[in-house]
Amino acid sequence: MTATAPELLALHDGEHYRFAFDMNTCIGCHSCEVACAEQNSLPVDVSWRRVGEIEGGSFPDTRRFNLSMACNHCLEPTCLQGCPTDAYLKLDNGIVVHQADECIGCQYCTWNCPYSVPVFHKARKIVTKCDMCKPRLEQGLTSACVDACPTRAISIEPVNVAQWRLDHESANLPNLPSADITLSTTRIVTPHDVSMATFAASDYDVRPEHPHWPLVVVTLLVQLAAGTMASLAVAGVDRKSSAAAFVVAAIGLPISLFHLGRPALAFKALRGIKRSWLSREVLAFGLFAGASFGPVLIASRATAGFAAALGAVGMYCSARLYMVRGRPAWDSRLTVAAFFASSLALGPMALSVMKTPPPWAPFATAAGIVLQLGVVLLNLRRLKSHDELEWAGSYKLMTDWFAPQFNIRIILAVIGVALALAHAPVAALLTIGVGEFIGRYLFYVTVVPLNMPGSFSRTRHS
Repeated sequence: MTATAPELLALHDGEHYRFAFDMNTCIGCHSCEVACAEQNSLPVDVSWRRVGEIEGGSFPDTRRFNLSMACNHCLEPTCLQGCPTDAYLKLDNGIVVHQADECIGCQYCTWNCPYSVPVFHKARKIVTKCDMCKPRLEQGLTSACVDACPTRAISIEPVNVAQWRLDHESANLPNLPSADITLSTTRIVTPHDVSMATFAASDYDVRPEHPHWPLVVVTLLVQLAAGTMASLAVAGVDRKSSAAAFVVAAIGLPISLFHLGRPALAFKALRGIKRSWLSREVLAFGLFAGASFGPVLIASRATAGFAAALGAVGMYCSARLYMVRGRPAWDSRLTVAAFFASSLALGPMALSVMKTPPPWAPFATAAGIVLQLGVVLLNLRRLKSHDELEWAGSYKLMTDWFAPQFNIRIILAVIGVALALAHAPVAALLTIGVGEFIGRYLFYVTVVPLNMPGSFSRTRHS
């Protein structure tokens, strides 16, 4: 029988709704997951509520606990802050809702959320997430997960926002991202004897992330075009080389549309200029592509320099959108350095292929490669210095799972430098280009996101 919302759900001034979860009473039956899926007609590959397993201790004194979590309806939701289309709203009652009609399926919110809450719905080609069964609450009913839980481990209750901002320790738990990141409001009741030395069952199953092929291609093409335009500004402009750089930039940007679930609505990505680095990237690269035609019309260092400056702004915005706390392997200034290093490595060699190579071009390319390899090694050192799964997992993927690709990338970089210094620009550009392609592929697949704990049967990324 469906339960009605209790009296305590009436909100007073300064209060929001939130989930509460009692780890002492959860038996791991997954009824909440099933009820959520049925209520919201979710396909098998989309989960808005997940039940994970946490265990610890030493044999024979071992313990296992279950943790059921959905959207935490945070006070400072990073999904909302990063969304370029304003598809997220924080309602007056505290619920964070996703507006499907405004979503373009860019999935940037999934990178921003440290709990990996927003899930891409392949059939609808948009991101979806828990809304605390808002329609049911408006009818005076509880959420489907709350109603289905046989032990009443899940509940909905009011939270005083001001007090919670001062003390939100009850949202923290071993193996969970820090509540400080988003001010998660979910209150977790833990057993008194739970050890901080626990680990999530899903930690056993670290797997690569999606390669995002369109992003691999578009980031490299735009960086190639920006580097070429900067080289033209230094070496001198000719219309043939300028036209080639413009074509590369013009081809690269439309490829990014293949990353979107709903490319026809890509124009909405400009809405979030004030807060979203993705919106800023779209604007900056759009301006760069337009400005890249300037040297074709007026062959001067000034027009090339202006286009190169816009390209640099675009590359900075592009790098910044990856610097999110939900993706520790990306969340570093080294990401900015890596993107600019790619441009420096590729641009001078591209120019050398199209016209008489300027004498400094091989050395500029060599400097770009050295910078790129330095970034790689520094990032590996940074990741290795942390014991947490998200750091150590990325290090393991890079040096173990993808060790062959990683080694090939290093070898190609060294060969590329040798070819550049030997004045073989075509061979150098191809070699360096393949190496950078492999490196960008590794950039995407070896990142391990912050997440809720998962189970043995499912990874933390499902």
